[in-house]
Amino acid sequence: MLIFYTSLSILYSKMRSKGKSAVEKVFSRLTSKDARSGDFLWASPDMVYVHDVLGPMMLDSYRKLGNPPLRYRGRTLFVYDHIFPPKDSASANNILSMKDFASLNGVESIPAGEGIEHTLLIERGDIKPGMFVVGSDSHTVTAGANGAFGAGLGSTDLACLLASGETWFMVPETILFRLSGKFNRFVTGKDVILNIISRIGVDGANYRCMEFRTESGTHLDMDERLAIANMTVEAGAKTCFLPPDVSQEKLMEIQSDEDARISEELSVDLSSIEPEIAAPYSPGNVKRLSDLQGTRVNQVYIGNCANGTLTDLKEAAEILKHNHVGKDVTMIVVPATRSIYSKALDLGLIKIFLDSGAVVSPPTCGACAGLHMGVLGHDQVCISNTNRNFRGRMGDPTSKVYLANSYVAAAAAVEGKIVNPLEVF
Repeated sequence: MLIFYTSLSILYSKMRSKGKSAVEKVFSRLTSKDARSGDFLWASPDMVYVHDVLGPMMLDSYRKLGNPPLRYRGRTLFVYDHIFPPKDSASANNILSMKDFASLNGVESIPAGEGIEHTLLIERGDIKPGMFVVGSDSHTVTAGANGAFGAGLGSTDLACLLASGETWFMVPETILFRLSGKFNRFVTGKDVILNIISRIGVDGANYRCMEFRTESGTHLDMDERLAIANMTVEAGAKTCFLPPDVSQEKLMEIQSDEDARISEELSVDLSSIEPEIAAPYSPGNVKRLSDLQGTRVNQVYIGNCANGTLTDLKEAAEILKHNHVGKDVTMIVVPATRSIYSKALDLGLIKIFLDSGAVVSPPTCGACAGLHMGVLGHDQVCISNTNRNFRGRMGDPTSKVYLANSYVAAAAAVEGKIVNPLEVF
């Protein structure tokens, strides 16, 4: 029996001595331990950020803890993006309560209107490669676009983290996606992640880290990476990692080792992907564009934490510059940040949108989450480049939402129905 247990111990030791996955590396750094997938541990994330919907609930929980000294002073950011501009007095008061707390406790309160948190914090440089950040939103996974690890927490967990300085995690297993080839015309990062979700399902990466590796000759810019990272949570991922724009030395330091334990590995040939659309009522209900051509729409929404980028606005403007929004269609364009809005203005994109009959909104989560500024009514049909299309997600439970890339959404705005962008280009 002693020999048996000794053999098990040696085997376990050998397993632990293998190379590490990217997510194992970051937890090892945070805990100063040899962290491995499946380990339960307490860790102090590098940064915490909180938005204006969950923020007030978090503050309520914090007060119930007795308003202890803030342990995350200097590493906490408050962002006002979900219901900004405020739609009513309750929304305005929620923001005021967060600003008061921030002022009293040394929390950085990002000026309202600067942008949608996940895009904004990467743009500002707050989220850096190799960091581990937590936020009050499930799409905190978007941090993976810059080679960081992001995870969403609820209001009570966040309150306890701010009070104690740490929170518990189980280190996720890693599922590796090897990307090769180049995009076809009118295909974007949105189609890549929709294609992957259609292959593995909405629970295919449950509590795993979705790590992406680009093969030689394949490159994803930041805006494409944002689109992919943002929707990994729609496949159930706890966090994700995409190779950032850093030196090869830094990349080797933070990405998975070649001999790391990987739970599953899949290959994705970008050149084989066509424009994809997620039909109601799930991001996993993915169809080819050709299968849905002719589907009538009366609202088009472009802009959110993944696809309100300058690239997305350029793609939509490319379709609209010689076209006009259909007479029975409302089109809403939402740049993700003030900076993106300003650049779009300088490039003449905003004029293209206005001249074509679209409405341009300030940066906000708005109608993406069914909160304000474009909420859907009874039986309305919307095609959007956002990330969720659950029943009632963008408004009335009888409404329908189709998820697509910006080219496809803009083309639908012109024709009032889903069409191939080539038809209006």
